[in-house]
Order: sequence, then structure tokens, then C-alpha cells
Amino acid sequence: MKRNKRLSKAISDFNQTFDYFPNYPDNIDFDQIEFAKELEKCVIDNFDYTIEKYGTIVPKRTGEPTIIYD
Repeated sequence: MKRNKRLSKAISDFNQTFDYFPNYPDNIDFDQIEFAKELEKCVIDNFDYTIEKYGTIVPKRTGEPTIIYD
């Protein structure tokens, strides 16, 4: 299945906003336009709705190491 341009842009925007990629719907032949709309809503609201709906797991970040000087 070829990904349409709207979905590609929505995934890119989602990744830039949240710094990780969302999980996709379970069925192989899902409605790409509807999924793109859901991702666009996540970006606009700055809230990841895919965590509950599609089981997206947010990666844990370790961050920069802290240097302690004695």
C-alpha cells in the first residue's frame, strides 16, 4: 500500500512535535486520510492521542549527563 502525501506530512509533523513516531492502526488496509487527520489533531492539540488508541509507546529519554565537580 502506497502512503499518500497528506499522511507522510502528518507523520513528519508528528515526529517533529513529539520526537518519536506513532504506532499505526492494526489493520493493514486502514484509511490513510482518517489516520492523517488524527495525527494532525495530535500536533495541533500538542497531545498524543495515539498512545491510548494505537498503543504508541513513548521512548524514555536519558538526557544529557550531569557533570559534578568536587
